[in-house]
Amino acid sequence: MRYAVVVAVVSSVAVGVLAWFVALLRAMADRRQVYSWLRSNTRDEPGESHVDMLTMVKGTGLSEERVRRACFSEKRIFRSSRGGEQWSVWREEPQSIYEKRGLTII
Repeated sequence: MRYAVVVAVVSSVAVGVLAWFVALLRAMADRRQVYSWLRSNTRDEPGESHVDMLTMVKGTGLSEERVRRACFSEKRIFRSSRGGEQWSVWREEPQSIYEKRGLTII
């Protein structure tokens, strides 16, 4: 009887640790997928550096909650300081589309 209790406790702890490890790996994979999608589908140009949450959900194929969790936990992904659900890998503050970027000679 005593042996059965020890086996039950050890196996339930092992299942708990395995579930935690799988969740950790899944979160890491989600962060990597969202970061690489943002990196390849946005540019460091005015009006093209930030993307909303629904666009990321459609592009990555993940659920909205998984994308949101990945964005909040990844340090290389920035949330727009202007509010809303705008995210970027380039900068926190979106550039102005009216801002001049360098000298253009025609």
